[in-house]
Amino acid sequence: MRSFMSSHIGRKRNRNTSSDYNNNNNNNTDVEHIKSTTQLESLVQGMLAKQDSILNENLSDRLMYDQQPFIDNENLQQPVDENENDTSNAAEEDDDDVIFVKEQPVYLASPTVPGGDPTENNDGHYISTTSKKFKKQRTISLPQLPHARLLYQSGDHKELRGQNNDELLHLTGSSSRTLDGNRALSLRVVHSTSPDDVMSTERFYSSVSPTESAVVSGGSSDSSSSNSVKGNGLGIEGATASGASLNGGSNPHKRTLHRLSAPKLAARLVGKKPKTKKRENFKTDKDGHYIYRQEDVFGGGRFVVKGLLGQGTFGKVLKCTDSGDFIMDNNPFKLDTNLVAVKVIRAIDRYREAAKTELRVLQAIRENDIPGQYQCLMLQECFEYRNHVCIVTDLLGRSVYDFMCSNGVARLPGSHVQAMAKQLIRSVCFLHDLGIIHTDLKPENVVLCDEGYVERDLPPSLVRSLSARRRDASGGKRKILTNPEIKVIDFGSAVFHKEYHPPVISTRHYRAPEIVLGLGWSFPCDVWSIACVLVELVTGESLYPTHENLEHMAMMQRVNGEPFPPKIVGKMFYKASHNLGNAPADLNATVVKHFDKKTFALQWPEKNKRGDYLTKDRSIRRVMDNCDRLDLLISNKIKADYGDWLSIDWNLSPERNWALIKSRILSERRTTGTTAGDLNKETFLFWYWFIDLCRKMFEFDPTKRITAKEALDHKWFNLGILDEGITSFGEL
Repeated sequence: MRSFMSSHIGRKRNRNTSSDYNNNNNNNTDVEHIKSTTQLESLVQGMLAKQDSILNENLSDRLMYDQQPFIDNENLQQPVDENENDTSNAAEEDDDDVIFVKEQPVYLASPTVPGGDPTENNDGHYISTTSKKFKKQRTISLPQLPHARLLYQSGDHKELRGQNNDELLHLTGSSSRTLDGNRALSLRVVHSTSPDDVMSTERFYSSVSPTESAVVSGGSSDSSSSNSVKGNGLGIEGATASGASLNGGSNPHKRTLHRLSAPKLAARLVGKKPKTKKRENFKTDKDGHYIYRQEDVFGGGRFVVKGLLGQGTFGKVLKCTDSGDFIMDNNPFKLDTNLVAVKVIRAIDRYREAAKTELRVLQAIRENDIPGQYQCLMLQECFEYRNHVCIVTDLLGRSVYDFMCSNGVARLPGSHVQAMAKQLIRSVCFLHDLGIIHTDLKPENVVLCDEGYVERDLPPSLVRSLSARRRDASGGKRKILTNPEIKVIDFGSAVFHKEYHPPVISTRHYRAPEIVLGLGWSFPCDVWSIACVLVELVTGESLYPTHENLEHMAMMQRVNGEPFPPKIVGKMFYKASHNLGNAPADLNATVVKHFDKKTFALQWPEKNKRGDYLTKDRSIRRVMDNCDRLDLLISNKIKADYGDWLSIDWNLSPERNWALIKSRILSERRTTGTTAGDLNKETFLFWYWFIDLCRKMFEFDPTKRITAKEALDHKWFNLGILDEGITSFGEL
């Protein structure tokens, strides 16, 4: 590419130097020629450096984001022949041989450059006001996101990010580590208050930051215990952080705080009557669940329930207004009421213990990512209220899953899939470097930072084919996000690598094979889940729509196009027979018995000794109709956008695949006389390498599966695609 670009600029340089020579008939001709040549060579080097920066790093400089490159829509979709002779007609080469990187955002009109050369702007980028055919072009779609959302640098943590063979048998983690870590976490207790005493002194005092606390108490803001999770205004106190810091000493402010409630103290300082809040009416049922009612007040009168965001066996997530009091420069003041999410955990011991692990995970994330640049849910504070652990976090938008359900076409544009993939993998890289395994990655746990979208009309025939629920939710329109930025949420099932590993994790559809087989699991299970999410974003449907182990394993084999490796099946038999580690209770009944002990092959469909099928017909149809080899499955789904000519076979090289596609396109043109779809080689390569990445992430053997860091460096992220996701970016 460098030589190709140099040759084009070299021809331009020859034309310029020739003109200089003809216009200067004096003894300084050679000097002027050398000077002109030197300047142009400097320009060439600058352009090449900028080109390399874009192609190698997927990202142009900030100053280049606002440039408006010309895009030739007329010829954009024409197939490009890599073997075409670049040394044909010289006049045509001057017009055609342009290296062009389509930066984002995309502008569909040719920009004008007043007072400049019509073929070159001041930054050394070639533009044109006439139609051109680009023989070499490459789209980079990721710069539509902020720079920080695309890059990842490993931290100082040296935790494992892969999995070794020994861990397949023996990795269970240390339960004592988990218990010790949870014991070191002491939650601040918030009590109910009457209308006359809206907020306890303890809640008011502990809501301030360490620095502000030191101002009032006269103490230091530094934490004195390395095991404590106190110290950042989260309302969490470690085992060594007790109420003693509030009860002793000679500071007059401290004694005054004990004699007056927070609102009364604030009113006395500012000379206003204290505001009375509603009586708290928070209730719990016999199973330990909070009974949801809108406008309930809890947390010392601070939180008012405005909605139910979600619920499950763990408890409920509430949308609340937070009217917290804070103190600054010795003067209490009230912040404007803001919305937060409060996760109210069931008032049962085992769920309280799990919540403490979640709190330690959230604390580790906050301590290592103060600005929140790695796009994980950020903890604000936590407390205990009426035996419920309450976790306060930022209130975020709706999930990717909800957006897909409310869309006339659930599939997302390829550019948005790529942008979300890079962010999701980047967040998981950060977690794995901290030694944290999320274990429950799915579209429901990926939320949108910006819910803005544009609508596109759908053909009436497609609208009629939609289910009544989807038609009502979407209004018969296709919705395209204007910003694909996301965040990862729900760390309720997350674990630290060296701590206790439950035998079963993950939601069924996103569960890795080593978990189904009852083997030890580690960081690679997150990578498998990410692959399931990416395929779902592309197809609009769950890849593994089942709730049974046998069906799930049969589907896995169909998607991967190969049986389970004897290595991991053999380890499953060995572990089950020797009762090693922790295994699912139903492992023998639902998994082990379905494998042949001699060949290690999965026996599906299941048959009896007479050869009669025991597997029900509907189960067979569910596997055969919903699953296919991944490359064929993806090809069939995206044909709706690019035509029946697009067919990808992962057993063939990209060149061979493209040659077959071109032959089908040419055959279609000869027989029908029409232009065959909107497919070009650039688009084909985008999807070819997407399938290649997913294939590596779907490796059965977790010890061979690509890591999150390796996935982030995959070739697919060097490619781009021009689609509705790009042209809709920032549009409202």
